[in-house]
Amino acid sequence: MKIRYLINFERYFSECFSNFTNIFSTGTVNCVKFEQTPLLIANLSGEAQINCKHDDSSLAVMLWYQQLRTGMSLDLIGYGYTGSPPNFESRFTDRFTQTRQDTVMGSLTISNLILSDSAIYYCAASGQAVFGNGTKLTVLERDISKPEVEILKPSGNETSCKQKVTLVCVAKNFYPDHVSITWKIGSKDINDDVATDPYATQDKETKLFSITSRLKVSKKEFKPQNTFRCTVRFYNETDVYTESKTI
Repeated sequence: MKIRYLINFERYFSECFSNFTNIFSTGTVNCVKFEQTPLLIANLSGEAQINCKHDDSSLAVMLWYQQLRTGMSLDLIGYGYTGSPPNFESRFTDRFTQTRQDTVMGSLTISNLILSDSAIYYCAASGQAVFGNGTKLTVLERDISKPEVEILKPSGNETSCKQKVTLVCVAKNFYPDHVSITWKIGSKDINDDVATDPYATQDKETKLFSITSRLKVSKKEFKPQNTFRCTVRFYNETDVYTESKTI
């Protein structure tokens, strides 16, 4: 299978690693800029190649890590030097390969993909383990499905008894779980008083995902003159699909 990247979504991520000894003694901070494709989708038994590039040619070692879910610990896959054979941890020796084009460019390739390969993959450069932003890989186990989006209004009890009311944005029946949710009141982006589920939940039978995001607003703001918009962005392998609902 040909793996297709969202080329127009590739971007540079700046990650600063602070050497605390140096900060306290000299006040210096070392920064390395990484370029890593954020999202990647592949089929079962297929192949996925994750590319990494950084801008510090003094860092000769490139390392790769796997994180099965946001918030979990990172597992070292392996590392390599330019011009030398790569090294792998024992559980990653069979289907994982590393390639180094030069000191600042490398790639991790996973072959014969299985469902448990779905994870976030981070490249890092030593000597101080400076990390990029990671690539989220999903190995497909069903057809891609776009989200259905709706906004649930506050209950009558909430609008009459409380100083703030809650709007709930529900995105459901989508696959895979490559989504993000944003809110607007009128034309203004809203970040405060927003609580979005840390990750989507999956139906065991259909394999479809759902996620909710909650916006709290004062009763003074919740009036007919104001519009409240929830926007769900969904990556479907080749582009980004956007679905918005307004009340």
